[in-house]
Amino acid sequence: MIEKKYLIEEENNYLKFNLFEVSDEIEEILADDYYKFNSKEYSKKQIVENMYNNNFVNKYDRKKQAEIFSLYIDNEKFKEKVLFIYSIIDEEKYKKFVNKNDEIENPGNFTIKYGVIDSENTKVLMYNISIADIAFVF
Repeated sequence: MIEKKYLIEEENNYLKFNLFEVSDEIEEILADDYYKFNSKEYSKKQIVENMYNNNFVNKYDRKKQAEIFSLYIDNEKFKEKVLFIYSIIDEEKYKKFVNKNDEIENPGNFTIKYGVIDSENTKVLMYNISIADIAFVF
């Protein structure tokens, strides 16, 4: 398990950090700057929005596929999770990973936990995603 902590906010001696806990089996598909998610240095917001629009919003017809819009596209929690995944996963690395791994026997071993921790050691788990979540949105 790889743990990565990164300062995302500092205000009046109050610090807030990203905290990623990544299983070794999934590390190879992470973007080089995944740990900067939600920080001032994070620069992929527009790219991520475009990916979401291409893979979901623009891909389906609202009238013909209303259920997809209802379940996924108009669901803010789903959208946030997808944007998070697109923010931290490198698409090209993911494609290579898929090509060399036809089958995954223990998908529960391929996980990413993302939380926020502050200077007082208060930790909030934001996402616990698996390779199945990642595969669904790619």
